[in-house]
Amino acid sequence: MSNFIKTQKQKFLKILMTIEKVIKALGLKIKSSRRGRPKKFKLSHIIACFVYKVKNKINSFRELEYKINEDEEFKKAIGIEKSPDHSYFSKWAKVIEEGYIEGIARILVREIVPQTKVCAIDSTPLRSSRGDKEAEVGVCVSLGFYNGYKLHVLATVEDEVIPIVWWLTRANIHDSKVVELLYEAKIFGPEVILADAGYDCAKWFEVADRLEIKFVAAVNKRNSKDFSNVKNILRVKNMEFLRSEEGQRLYKQRTKIERLFGKLKGEYNLEQIRLRGFRTYKRHVDWIMITYLIEVYIQKIENCKFSFKYTWNNL
Repeated sequence: MSNFIKTQKQKFLKILMTIEKVIKALGLKIKSSRRGRPKKFKLSHIIACFVYKVKNKINSFRELEYKINEDEEFKKAIGIEKSPDHSYFSKWAKVIEEGYIEGIARILVREIVPQTKVCAIDSTPLRSSRGDKEAEVGVCVSLGFYNGYKLHVLATVEDEVIPIVWWLTRANIHDSKVVELLYEAKIFGPEVILADAGYDCAKWFEVADRLEIKFVAAVNKRNSKDFSNVKNILRVKNMEFLRSEEGQRLYKQRTKIERLFGKLKGEYNLEQIRLRGFRTYKRHVDWIMITYLIEVYIQKIENCKFSFKYTWNNL
């Protein structure tokens, strides 16, 4: 066995053990019928296959079934003789995504134990297929007008950059419209949330203030051509804080979330222009985020320092 194959096998063994730990914490399992043959696959096998799909940039369940059947080392690593059928993947993907994906993410975040005192929120454009009828036209600085979706992420930025909340919307939803995301963020206890100028509106500051979170956003000059005319006291305090030495030092940490998007797009293939349909794209995004959290958790238990380096640069 070559060193590369041995390393890959060990990696998927660690992934499987992590998945089994999460499943146990959630109290999940595939129920066996009293009649017929016993189930061949555990829930941990199915989730491990979905992680394999992400790591190998596989686009469909049919392709996933074929690739797994060709990969003897992966099958040995997770303890299966053959791949589940593509229809079986489809069935369980729907069950997991509708009922358990949020719980899986929260347990992984809890196990990673990130420092949530300072977080950042931002969005990134995700282009989809030209024939995607569910997508909408959006606009961003890097692409101009594009057809697709938008991923909104709240991540820790103080030490490790860990996504703790994420929403997928259509591309025409402006950043300022997803203020409800703050209520989900409150669960993790952030004290400060950093944002770019797209979030500089009174509603975000007011909701954050009610939740006892300090919201720091870059000043949107379109909304504040004359700073002296800004009437919202929370926005005025934000402007004053950004001028201070402490505010400038703290705000520099916001750019870490942009590096997270770069890693997710570069290493995990987050933007997939061949996909079409909101549900399909959401599935793609959710499993990438779960895979990222699993890998960060494994790095944590191995005492590896957090890094934005791509996997192939760490070999």
